[in-house]
Order: sequence, then structure tokens, then C-alpha cells
Amino acid sequence: MNMAYIISYDLKDPGKNYEKLLHIIKGYENWARLGGSAYIIITTKTPVEVRDSLNKALDNNDKLYVGLVKAPAAWQGMPDEVSTWLRNNLH
Repeated sequence: MNMAYIISYDLKDPGKNYEKLLHIIKGYENWARLGGSAYIIITTKTPVEVRDSLNKALDNNDKLYVGLVKAPAAWQGMPDEVSTWLRNNLH
């Protein structure tokens, strides 16, 4: 079953590898960037599986959170395309 997860990360010095991490996040078929270091993805994987896939791009001092997101939800200030994505994908 498809689930929506928020991904929040904080990459610390040294070795910030944004390109590799974003490549993995954007490799999920359905995703949106909320802003800053926060994305939402839709996947059939568990939060642990998502975390483990992202760990390939992290250093030991980096921070990562993967958690379930579902409706109802509220937001403000998102671009129209992100608001539309959220309305269409959060159930």
C-alpha cells in the first residue's frame, strides 16, 4: 500500500553530500519538496526501508527523520504546485 512520508534531514560538515541524497529522494516515483531540507514521498516501502535507502548518502554526524504523513493536514505559503500535490496525494 502506498504511504506518504516526510523526510527531514540536516547534513553536517564535513562531507555534505546533497547531490547523492537528493538523487535517492527524487528516485522515488512521487515526491514533493516542502522547502529547506524537507520532502514528502509516496512509496510502498516502510519508514525503516526509506531511512536505510537514504543512509547510503549520509555521514555518521548527519541527521535524518522519516515519518508518516496523512490527511488531514494544513500548510501555508507553499507554491501552487506543491499545494496541489499535497491535496492530490495525502489521504
